[in-house]
Amino acid sequence: MKRNLIGILSLVVLSGIVAATASAQTTSKANVPFAFKVGSKQLPAGTYKVSALSNQMGAKIQNTESYASAMSVVGATDSENKGCKLIFHHLAGQYFLSEIWIGTGARGMAIPTSREEKDLEKELRIASSQPSAAENVMIALN
Repeated sequence: MKRNLIGILSLVVLSGIVAATASAQTTSKANVPFAFKVGSKQLPAGTYKVSALSNQMGAKIQNTESYASAMSVVGATDSENKGCKLIFHHLAGQYFLSEIWIGTGARGMAIPTSREEKDLEKELRIASSQPSAAENVMIALN
């Protein structure tokens, strides 16, 4: 009986280790030379650790010096332009994190557009009579 209990406990521990390894985070670093927003959170310029959370349903970005951080629910995005990078929308001197591309897959993580970014884009569109005033800025991940 004692032998069976030890065997069962060993299997439970082993399956827990395998599950933890399978849901491990993917992490990269980036040097972002400007302040930016993730959702409503303002983050300063600096070096950031970028992590895809389990099942790539979320992302965390944390400043390695000040430990300022933000988390966001993400959606999947497909693109022909692969590679490890962060993509920001640049509107009226402000930067908004838009996409995160970590790893070698053809899928990226899209950050939902914040209310502030939508309102700013609408104001700029009305003021300039242009369909879209945003430009994309890419920062490489390493």
